[in-house]
Amino acid sequence: MPPVTSLFGSSPKTVNLEIEHWMNNLNEVQSVINTVEPKLNTTPTKWKAVFQHVKEVSEELSQIFNKEDPHYDVILAGVNAGRKFDSAQAEIAKSDSVRDSALNRLRKYRDEIEVLRREYKEREKVRERYDHYRVKLDNLERKGKDQPRIERNQQKLKDAEDSYHAVTAEVIQKMETCWKKHVEVFAEASIALWYMQMRMVDEFAQTSEDVRPFVDDYLKNMKSSNTSFPNQDYMGEDASAAKHTKDPLANNDSTLDTDNAFPCLEEDDKQESAPEKYPSIQSLTA
Repeated sequence: MPPVTSLFGSSPKTVNLEIEHWMNNLNEVQSVINTVEPKLNTTPTKWKAVFQHVKEVSEELSQIFNKEDPHYDVILAGVNAGRKFDSAQAEIAKSDSVRDSALNRLRKYRDEIEVLRREYKEREKVRERYDHYRVKLDNLERKGKDQPRIERNQQKLKDAEDSYHAVTAEVIQKMETCWKKHVEVFAEASIALWYMQMRMVDEFAQTSEDVRPFVDDYLKNMKSSNTSFPNQDYMGEDASAAKHTKDPLANNDSTLDTDNAFPCLEEDDKQESAPEKYPSIQSLTA
């Protein structure tokens, strides 16, 4: 359809409130998609940061020199759990079909809205043509001259009006149908979000089992003793069950190797007894 030059720059523009309503609704939906899609896509990286933090702090706490102290088992369990957390989240993040499906649907839904946006803009050409003949005919009728010309433009106006209403009704129907999908699409995204959280939480709970007895006993003794740090009684029967944990920091020396802050996970069969006094960090690095 060729472009139509408006006869009057100040001519009133025909506005259909219903199509504007649905376009605004779809704009709101697309705004949510644009916000949620990248966040859902990066969910695993948020957990990676958490697990990396736990792992790093646990390993930093393990830089001690008296491994004969019974409390060392707590630190040892924390180091092992931290490393398990980090490894487990990496495996989970590699593949998540639920999240991938939800992301794919969000993106396709956004594309569908964009198609309707283009149709909405294309409809403007039909609306402009309708307004052109509406204003032109009104001008001719007010002059009351050239009846044949008036009749020709009456037919042109009728054709333009029919086309305008038909296109508008079609786009409105498509917009309404599209908008009604958003609840189902968003529900799938919500499921994908929480599915990832549940997988991570379950893995977190499983890999922290060696630490749990120490925490439970500590809290129990803290409540009963009302002290800032319970005595060694918190290393109770429950905590002793965690002593099978492999020592990732075991070394033949009673002091930490400062050239290797985090030794490998292998446990030495032999370990010399610790001296009565342990050197300070300053003396080791002097």
